[in-house]
Amino acid sequence: MMSSARVDIDTSDFTRISLQESEKAQLMQRIDSKFIINTELAKDLLLKITDKYYVVDNNGQVIPEYISDYYDTSDFKMYLDHQNRRPKRYKIRVRNYCASGDSFLEIKIRVPSGKTIKKRIPATNQEINKNNISEFISNKSPYSLGDLSQTLETRFNRLTLVSKEFDERITFDFNLLLTVPNTEKLKQFEDICIIEVKRSKHKSNSEISQLLKQLGIRPMGFSKYSIGCALLYPKIKSNNFKKTFLHIKKLQNEYIEPYNAVG
Repeated sequence: MMSSARVDIDTSDFTRISLQESEKAQLMQRIDSKFIINTELAKDLLLKITDKYYVVDNNGQVIPEYISDYYDTSDFKMYLDHQNRRPKRYKIRVRNYCASGDSFLEIKIRVPSGKTIKKRIPATNQEINKNNISEFISNKSPYSLGDLSQTLETRFNRLTLVSKEFDERITFDFNLLLTVPNTEKLKQFEDICIIEVKRSKHKSNSEISQLLKQLGIRPMGFSKYSIGCALLYPKIKSNNFKKTFLHIKKLQNEYIEPYNAVG
């Protein structure tokens, strides 16, 4: 299995805080705004905000790797709820936080108000069949463990910033790698960065949001799971992600097309 490439980002001018110190901005119930930009632009933006944010140090790493294994039904019910933009939708995944070694089963719930709620318990892929995992999934979602199977793996490197002024948490995700488990199907994006601004409520004085606005960069929906399924399972419906594909194409100056095992 490929791993995400190493990221060369200068964070020397940021003040570091520990993962424990940053937990006040975990924002398990939050409003999210996502932006997709070129990696080089992301590096330039980081140099402009060093005095406004702390960078999170996780066991000596500031851009650690994250590995997520997503689960779905055989008919891709969770994916299609996102594709069809249902007001309430779910994602179920096992996420490995590589720097700390922690691993959690996480259920993300997008509610009609736009908020994202995340529920989680410690678990690994090897522990997925334990009774408490099955009960957790049944209690926190409309799905049962027996109907789910591993559908997609994502790998990326994440730099996390925490505002010095208010409850705001920003993540910069680099080197996104999407793979279908137990196959050779994959897509890697080494030259784009996904920025996610997370806050408990909208704040107009966010430094990073203001900089992005000045550059004419608007928020854009981007679900790693949904984009991965749309690209790597080309037979499933994906028309609502065409705008995202075109935006990535513009950033990369190359054609983005679904995986084709033949050509």
